[in-house]
Amino acid sequence: MRLVYAEPASRDLASIIAYIALDSPAAAETVIRRIIESAHKLTRFPDMGRMGRLPGTRELVVPGLPYLIVYQVTPDMVTVLAVFHGSRNLARALAERGKA
Repeated sequence: MRLVYAEPASRDLASIIAYIALDSPAAAETVIRRIIESAHKLTRFPDMGRMGRLPGTRELVVPGLPYLIVYQVTPDMVTVLAVFHGSRNLARALAERGKA
């Protein structure tokens, strides 16, 4: 199964890196690595996340971090749609993007 990042998810990762790197570039690297590793596990276990709040999506909480990966699964691909900090209102954040 293939893993792809939608453009908004790629922007989310870049924003996360930039924000954390203001205080600690090493921490930013660690956080992003853990998010990417968690997303990669979805290629083997696509149903490991819970059913999403939006139809057709699933959500995976990154272990040990306050980040949520929102994704869709098709027979041959996992598409990461967004990566959000858990403190954000998911519905509002997606609505701002025109996804809800």
